[in-house]
Amino acid sequence: MKGKLILPYIMLNMLSGVGSAVMFWMSGFDPIWIGTFFATFTMPFFLMVLSQAFNIARTSKNLPVIQIINLSALAWVIYQISARGGFTAASEYVAIGLALFGAITMQWYIHIFSNYGRKPSAAIVKGKVLPELPLQRLDGTSTTSASFAGEKTLLVFFRANWCPFCMNQLKEVKAKADQLAKAGVKVKFISNQGTKNSEKLARDLNLPAHFEIFQDNDLAAAKALGIEDLGGAPSGMPGYPIDTVKATVIALDEDGKVIFGDETDNYRIRPHPDTFLHVFEQRGSVRAFSAA
Repeated sequence: MKGKLILPYIMLNMLSGVGSAVMFWMSGFDPIWIGTFFATFTMPFFLMVLSQAFNIARTSKNLPVIQIINLSALAWVIYQISARGGFTAASEYVAIGLALFGAITMQWYIHIFSNYGRKPSAAIVKGKVLPELPLQRLDGTSTTSASFAGEKTLLVFFRANWCPFCMNQLKEVKAKADQLAKAGVKVKFISNQGTKNSEKLARDLNLPAHFEIFQDNDLAAAKALGIEDLGGAPSGMPGYPIDTVKATVIALDEDGKVIFGDETDNYRIRPHPDTFLHVFEQRGSVRAFSAA
């Protein structure tokens, strides 16, 4: 259900912000429309522009800066109406309505949409071997996680190319390619987004030889781990499945045992590579494990 609402949320707030800018000009620069602009436009601008322009892979849980801008904008609209002795024109009802819409949908996005509501996976346990995960290489050949035995492996389950936080997370991991190669780590990016989408991603990232992208058909691997997110993809994404995965990072030693796991409960919060790369340094140096 949430996936069906996120694009309308973004587009309605974006259009409300643009409309507010137009009204600011048409009204002879009535300052009330400054408030409606920042109450509605700030969040979609962050999600669609800033997160990609600045390669943002993680945020704070409650986005305090954006919330301050949003709520201050709502307060500004209320102040403007109060300073005028109440409503003096029909357009002011529109202004307060848009500002309230921006504030309410902001809270929905932060506290409801962003959270998976997940429980820790019973399969991702430090010191235990994962269940065998069926996967497919981009050349169409089938394999399983059993083929990873004998090498240190980093598994990154990501949602799809449409997710800016996922793409920036993968870029961060790739930036550590030399360090991972020196530690003898093979990196596996895993998604159910479809082979063509993953082939495009492989070209865009220009992955080195010790990186590989796998297709998780029907989310079989994700379901084996209990990290599937059914219906979690935004609607209106042609060429992508509606079901996706909860962002997850797992590190395995040469025996296939889990030495690190991050099961974030918020799709905007991803572990920085520096928080887990040390687990590959030497056998027995396991010091990190995070499960929301």
